[in-house]
Parts: sequence; structure tokens; C-alpha cells
Amino acid sequence: MALDEPKADDAVVDSNGVKFMLDAQTTDVLQQSGGLTIDFVDENHRRGYMLKLGAPGGKDCSSGGCSGCG
Repeated sequence: MALDEPKADDAVVDSNGVKFMLDAQTTDVLQQSGGLTIDFVDENHRRGYMLKLGAPGGKDCSSGGCSGCG
């Protein structure tokens, strides 16, 4: 992640008033992986932004029983 200005071929996504710019390669990876969740964690010795890729095909793998998750 970096602060930057959008380039001509970047996709710009607005989420709750925050704009994200994604290059074509990143857009492809996120579409194939089921998206990206960005969360701020502030607990015990963990503090900062946590990035979590979605499951392939949009499957829910939170239970751990999904064979398609990495």
C-alpha cells in the first residue's frame, strides 16, 4: 500500500468515502481471490491494519473446512 495519484489504467474504488486505487494486476488477483478485507486491529500486542484476502470463488472458509482455501 502507498499514497499515490491514480494512473490512467488504475481502477478506483470508493468504500465509505475512502478511495482505493488498484492496478490491473492487483484487480485481477482480488477478483480471483474473492476480494479483500482491510481492518484496523488494536488488541494486546497487535496494532495496525490487517489485510485478508477472501476465499477463492467467494466461498466462506472461516470454519476451516473449505478445501479450496489457502
